[in-house]
Amino acid sequence: MLTRVLDLYELNSEPTPVEDLLPTSPGYKEIMIALENNWLSLDKGYFHPDEPLTRDEMSKMLATAYGYEGKGGSQFVDVPYEDPYFLYIDAIAFEEVTTGYKDGTFRPGETVTRAQFSAFLNRVYQKPVAYEVRNEGELVEIVRNVDDAIELALYYPKGTVHPQSNKFNKYPQTIAAADKTNLNSGVLIYNGFNETENFSPYFFRQYLKTKPVNSGQIDMFDTFVILGLRYNESGDQFVDGPSNHANYSDWRTYIERTFAQDGAINNLNMTAGFVNRNVDVYIAIPYPKRNEPIINFSGDSVGSDVYARYDLVNWYVNEVMQRFDNGKYDNLNFKGFYWLSETVRTVDDEVIISSISSILKKNDKFFIYSPHATSTNFYKWKDYGFDAAFLQPNAFRSTINNKEERLHRAFLNAQIYGTGITIEIDSYHMDKAEQGVEAFDLYMDMSKRYGLDEKGMMFYQGVNMVERMATFNHPVYKRWYEQLTETFFNKEEVKN
Repeated sequence: MLTRVLDLYELNSEPTPVEDLLPTSPGYKEIMIALENNWLSLDKGYFHPDEPLTRDEMSKMLATAYGYEGKGGSQFVDVPYEDPYFLYIDAIAFEEVTTGYKDGTFRPGETVTRAQFSAFLNRVYQKPVAYEVRNEGELVEIVRNVDDAIELALYYPKGTVHPQSNKFNKYPQTIAAADKTNLNSGVLIYNGFNETENFSPYFFRQYLKTKPVNSGQIDMFDTFVILGLRYNESGDQFVDGPSNHANYSDWRTYIERTFAQDGAINNLNMTAGFVNRNVDVYIAIPYPKRNEPIINFSGDSVGSDVYARYDLVNWYVNEVMQRFDNGKYDNLNFKGFYWLSETVRTVDDEVIISSISSILKKNDKFFIYSPHATSTNFYKWKDYGFDAAFLQPNAFRSTINNKEERLHRAFLNAQIYGTGITIEIDSYHMDKAEQGVEAFDLYMDMSKRYGLDEKGMMFYQGVNMVERMATFNHPVYKRWYEQLTETFFNKEEVKN
């Protein structure tokens, strides 16, 4: 299996003498290749071809074949450092090819079946087996380990890390390669309680057109995601957590807020018409609580199992689609829905998401979300039924020390899994703005290095940071606005 997957069909030297094998023995050539490459060892000149493969021998095969090296950090209780296979087991653990058993053991002497070996090989090829480090687009080095690749990229002023394609996986090395929505530049607009309270055409003006540039203006964001996090004056939130007590009435209140005369949708539509724009819109789906029973409009408890939660989401989706159908939003293209939760933790959530996705597809609507950097199983976003995902690097807070490393890792994962990237900045007050300069500089620089300025950008801006950048007379705000527009919306002017 290993010789086939690595395309090794011929020996490069004389066959190793083996006491219990003949050239006519089954698998002779493959065994000779394994011995030549030091995947397996002889026992006093014997190969024991009829003996089963053990887990420690398997670790040597994989670690040697793929050049894996550990960091000495594995802590399996049954594999001490002096074990002759420790380095190999540590290497495949470091590369996440194995995690061992729940009791902290590796069980090195247990046998490995053909099916189990296939599973291990599959883990190897679920991710790149090597990474290309480039500087300003020029290849610097090919590195086996992702952490080493990122560390090397940090040395170069315009360093980037790219997954190397193999015979099983072809990586396009561009951002948002699997995005079915063709979203270029999106922005998150918060419209919950104590978020953006009062919308106006002037508010959205700052998101639709740049300030005058050489006596002209340039279109800005092409996609608006309307989402409310807090659903009442008490600050309770539509999240997967103890602050979510939202029932049908709370979801309906949010719908009314979103489609009110002075709400986000109506004002966005008016402003888009004023500036001769036609933009795409997504509406967020709140997280259906699972910590307590859901109360319907009649005041009855309908429980909190997967069926009750799905019914709530299904009602909400149909209600929002009807509101858009009944409204006269000539300047808005209603594209679909945005899953508010930033991770998928439970099987029930997977069922709800995939079921809603099926409904949306029947109505020609898209389904998108923005998983955070450590989101559970974010790489399965396509399997869940999402049409696009925008990975959050979560490198924007001043307390984060490894900002550049986090950004490299996020942009690398975006290439591997076909996602876009969420650019992030908090709503800084003027006296705190300097705290956000380092992170924003890095986000803008990385966007150019990895080509996010072409496609797949979602902009998290606290509540209304773009408006502040465009309207407040503050040197840091002005600089951020120039960086934002130059990076994503003003490339032709920069070239001139």
